[in-house]
Amino acid sequence: MKNDEIKFTIDQLRKDKIIYATEATATAVACILGLLFTNRYINNSVGFILNVLILIVGVGYTLFMGIGNANRLNKIKQLEKKL
Repeated sequence: MKNDEIKFTIDQLRKDKIIYATEATATAVACILGLLFTNRYINNSVGFILNVLILIVGVGYTLFMGIGNANRLNKIKQLEKKL
C-alpha cells in the first residue's frame, strides 16, 4: 500500500468509529425512552417482555459497537506503524 492509501484508510476507519459511536448513543437514548414509555403506559406481562427486548437491543448494539470500534482502533494502530 502507498502512503496516500494508508492515510485514506486510516481516515475512513476514524470516520466509521465516529459513526458507530453516534449510532450507539442514539440507540441507547431510544431504548431509554422506550423503557420509560413501556413502564409508564404498559403494566402487564407484555410490558415486561417489551422491557427485556428493549434492554437486549440496547446492550447488544452497544457491545457490538464497542467490539467493532476496538477492532478498528487496532487496525488504525497497525496502519500508523506502516507509515
